Amino acid sequence: MRDGLRFPLLWLCGPSGVGKTSVGWEIFTRLDRAGITAGYLDADQLGLCYPAPADDPETHRVKARNLGAMARTLRAAGARCLVLSGGVQQAGDVPPYAEAVPDAAVTLCRLRAGTGDLRARFLGRGWRPELMAENEAAAEALDRSDFADLCVDTTGLSVAEAARRVRERAGGWPGRPGPAAATPAAAVPPPSPEPSPAAPRSSVPVLWVCGPPGVGKSEVAWAVFARLFSSGVRAAYVDLAQLGFRRPAPADDPSGHRLRARGLAAVWPTYRAAGARCLILSGGVGDPATVRAHAEAVPEGRFTLVRLHAGADTLRERILLRGRSRGPRLPGDELKGRPAEELLRHAEAAAREAETLEHAAIGARRLATDGRTIEEIAAEAALSLPDPGPAAPHGGRAAPPAT
Repeated sequence: MRDGLRFPLLWLCGPSGVGKTSVGWEIFTRLDRAGITAGYLDADQLGLCYPAPADDPETHRVKARNLGAMARTLRAAGARCLVLSGGVQQAGDVPPYAEAVPDAAVTLCRLRAGTGDLRARFLGRGWRPELMAENEAAAEALDRSDFADLCVDTTGLSVAEAARRVRERAGGWPGRPGPAAATPAAAVPPPSPEPSPAAPRSSVPVLWVCGPPGVGKSEVAWAVFARLFSSGVRAAYVDLAQLGFRRPAPADDPSGHRLRARGLAAVWPTYRAAGARCLILSGGVGDPATVRAHAEAVPEGRFTLVRLHAGADTLRERILLRGRSRGPRLPGDELKGRPAEELLRHAEAAAREAETLEHAAIGARRLATDGRTIEEIAAEAALSLPDPGPAAPHGGRAAPPAT
């Protein structure tokens, strides 16, 4: 296939904290402003199945298969190119990912930064400072290698400057994107992962933590997920927003709910084949039709919706904290770093949505979150998860690595 007809895929890799996600998201938003329909994925969000399988301890195979499934889904939804962040830190990790997207023209770009910058960025994320020395050693090993198509030094650069430099070094990526896929998005087939004897076709408990913006969905859902994998129960976690990054949003799916449901249908077979005994979801719910679409994406799932609720004052406080970079660092967070007046508008909209959900009585269980910690809320939310059965033995990584 000629490069002009292949799907441009810009893949940003490098050590933890170097700026892969921030730079990738900046490139994605610049493409949108330039009128180029693009998709964005964070590879680490595609491999959250832990404890990791013994034969895939870094979940590279899980991530690669889900990358292939999501690349097809986004391309069928009209994306003309794709920005991917994360996934690999050495040359040996690359082949399964490349094999998963055989119709893509992949540009692998390694980001690096000087020790001082990398240390400041890593610590600034608030992520396990005891891992910093290990991360610096990994960065030094990458600097001694020649893997990746190009390397961009981000030392001293702002995110915007780094994004501009990456595209320049990549020859003005994406150049002239190829044609949109002819396959309708609704017809995109799910991946066909290898069958696993650990994945019998029985029903699977699915806990969906929903609620208005700023209420703490991602943090609570992640805490439930952490409780499961810490106890040895292999679970999969999906932040639904991470499956719907296609800009501009389609006119017939402005909220992205339909695309997210298709994305869930695309990634779930891989998690199921990897031995996931239950599934934890976080994300907003538009209406009952949204719930049905996601339930159809996991046909063997036993869905339970837990709706988090908070009063207007609590939502305002949490959204203002998110604006000051408190809370999870996720791609596409529209609150981080925004001015106070904009955050207050978001808080007012969140309060209105909370009342709408309240009147509609969405969710099998409503949890008030005012004045409570994430762990307290998660402990109560976990009570709504049907018993996934006994923990299975594993020999892989017990918890997600730093990214």
